Amino acid sequence: MADQQSPRAHFVADPIHLPDGRTVCVSAYPDGGIHFSVDGLPYVLTEACLSGNPEKDRATLKISPGRQGSNASYNYTDWLEEKNSK
Repeated sequence: MADQQSPRAHFVADPIHLPDGRTVCVSAYPDGGIHFSVDGLPYVLTEACLSGNPEKDRATLKISPGRQGSNASYNYTDWLEEKNSK
């Protein structure tokens, strides 16, 4: 497994630059997979809705920074509030 190469993305969206300086990147792969990456770790998965009727529903993933629902050691939300208040 370790010697297998990851498939090359066949689509890479332009990066989304958030007002606080973080960047969101999205790539799509030939096998139907989608890769999301976001700066400003750590994040925790706070919502995942991945099943249902594919004709009517959509997959939803929500990640939240810091300790929102977790024991993450660094609270990004506090840092972000402090940064935005300056």
